[in-house]
Amino acid sequence: MASGSVHGYITMQVNRDTAVSLYQQIADALTRQIEEGAFAASGKLPSEHALMERFQVSRVTVRQAIDCLLRDGHVVKKQGKGTFVKTQKVQHDLHTLRGFYDALIEQGIEPRTRLLEFSSVTPPPAIRKLFGDVDGPFFRMKRVYMVDEAPIALAWAYLPPEAARVSWEQADIKPVYSILEHVLDIRVTRANVRIRVQQAGAEIGKALGFAPSAPVLVMERESFDVHGAVKEQTTFYIRPDRYEFTLSSYGPLPIGSSIREVNEQTKEKRADPARAVPAGRSHRAAAEPPKKE
Repeated sequence: MASGSVHGYITMQVNRDTAVSLYQQIADALTRQIEEGAFAASGKLPSEHALMERFQVSRVTVRQAIDCLLRDGHVVKKQGKGTFVKTQKVQHDLHTLRGFYDALIEQGIEPRTRLLEFSSVTPPPAIRKLFGDVDGPFFRMKRVYMVDEAPIALAWAYLPPEAARVSWEQADIKPVYSILEHVLDIRVTRANVRIRVQQAGAEIGKALGFAPSAPVLVMERESFDVHGAVKEQTTFYIRPDRYEFTLSSYGPLPIGSSIREVNEQTKEKRADPARAVPAGRSHRAAAEPPKKE
């Protein structure tokens, strides 16, 4: 597409001698701009009038192009505000051991964090038991993760008594896994992760900008050192509209053949009720005629 200037607008010439429709050409051009981050500052697409001037087409053609972007999931319309680039969800691959912060960084996202609390506490009995009933005070860390200046997650972490060596400044700038490895010299070798959904509640809803009754993703994680001891427990409360978890599975699965065998046996029983096996008797016993005394 060539470009020029009309009435102060930067124009882009569509090809009117091709079989590709004008609205599809415009949709493709806007998609490329979205992928290149052209609208990243505000996320808002130009108005219909601006697009008409830019591409020198009718309002109907512009609306058809916007409809294409809507169908493809590239944009969303906000009543009375305009059309905006749809915020893509962060994908967290559970197949690989990585921290929450690192999962954001690996996707080219530059998150900000705000440390709300880092203090010595008496842990709940369940937390102390999880850590092997170790003596001494624990340390609780409460942190908000921000993406594009909006909160995406709230994390509550418990660290063992050796975290007394961690300063507020270190807790403020280092992710939990970085604290364990680089400050406490603890190497994490594995983690258990559980995911569920719950209502946000007042405190979590306020931190994430949700109503108390809104659903949030909850990820609970316990991380283990080389000796199999738990060295951190973190609960993440995550916005479900901005985040999703992925897990790759590999097959084939053996259960499929078992299901087929059960289905075949069920069909045989329905076709020949006389072959149904009474409780407590084997297929072989059911097939044999009764012995004469």
